Amino acid sequence: MPEHTVSVGDVVEDREGTSPDGVVVNRVPKPVSEWYVRGQGPVSEHNPAYPADDRTIIVVYFDRLGSQYPNYTGGRAIPVGKLNSDGVKFYAFPETRLRRINSLKPIEVEIAALRPAPYHARNFSAAANRQYIDAIADRGRPKAPPLVRDCPDGFELLNGHKRVWASYVAGLESLSVECIYLDDLAAAKRWARYHLEAYTAEERAVALDRLRGRFDDTQLERIVPSQLAPLAASQQPVRTDGGRYDD
Repeated sequence: MPEHTVSVGDVVEDREGTSPDGVVVNRVPKPVSEWYVRGQGPVSEHNPAYPADDRTIIVVYFDRLGSQYPNYTGGRAIPVGKLNSDGVKFYAFPETRLRRINSLKPIEVEIAALRPAPYHARNFSAAANRQYIDAIADRGRPKAPPLVRDCPDGFELLNGHKRVWASYVAGLESLSVECIYLDDLAAAKRWARYHLEAYTAEERAVALDRLRGRFDDTQLERIVPSQLAPLAASQQPVRTDGGRYDD
């Protein structure tokens, strides 16, 4: 495939000037010769001026992005299946037909609007993390924005629970975050990828118990990393209290 020129979250314009500006929401791992538009054939057929092995780039125009995914910050793809299930109209382009003109940025949200992932099973101690907390207080923010997904009742943390907790303890009222849009299953899979392997045995048992309470065995197989699959099948639940941002 030709050289990578645009990334997820980039604001792009059509080099031919026949389409409005939009945002790259997915880089499909297929060339345009293998990406078919229903009733129209492969994307390459309608773009003869571009290489047939160009990567397929999925773009949502600004007006639709703002109405359907108002807090999207890029960085992580919106799955094509979610675009379809949400009824979001999107367009497929050859990569070299698009020109990057800008990129989406993190958004600022109040810490009160952030909630832990429902499977999160790790608590933190202020005494053990005083240096970390003080560094955030001095800097005015964590080094990297936490990752959240936009939900009807606020923002659910996918990665960065400790950063949010420490920021709260440090006295911050708001944070910059990266925001994506995923369904429950995809969100749980992403959360598990970030957390399960690093958990202690006890924390992992609690998290797996919570996952079992929300997903069936087939879904659980898709969520839990393959190296931890035997544990998911055999580990017995351990009851413990899980805090929000407490020590």
